[in-house]
Amino acid sequence: MGHVHQRVKLSAEKTATVRMLVDTGATFSVIPESLARAVGIKRLRRSVAITLADGRRVKLDAGTAIFRIGKREAPATILVGGVVEPILGVETLEALGLTVDSRRRRLAPSRNYAVRLGGLPITPRPAVVRARVTSA
Repeated sequence: MGHVHQRVKLSAEKTATVRMLVDTGATFSVIPESLARAVGIKRLRRSVAITLADGRRVKLDAGTAIFRIGKREAPATILVGGVVEPILGVETLEALGLTVDSRRRRLAPSRNYAVRLGGLPITPRPAVVRARVTSA
């Protein structure tokens, strides 16, 4: 099948555009320490134990980043570890509403929005809420 790579705008305190390997076998996205420092990923106070594809268990730092691909943007968990190249995991793809089109070797929408709040798609216009204030 071959590999699928994707340019991703990764944001925390700063923003960087990086080429990430799309890995449908990886639950979480993983970036190297140098990239985490460059964009200012805030880490959780404790590391998390994960199982790698080869069966080894390792502890990695975890944080949150905002991922942007095209017009889709969403926050997702990011792990910081000793990877050769940044990995774009399934949790991030799901948050962005994307799936892998293996025939065309690219990402494709799995739905027409990135994130849902309260069961409704996020729209660019804020909803108008009217309320009547009464005294007790």
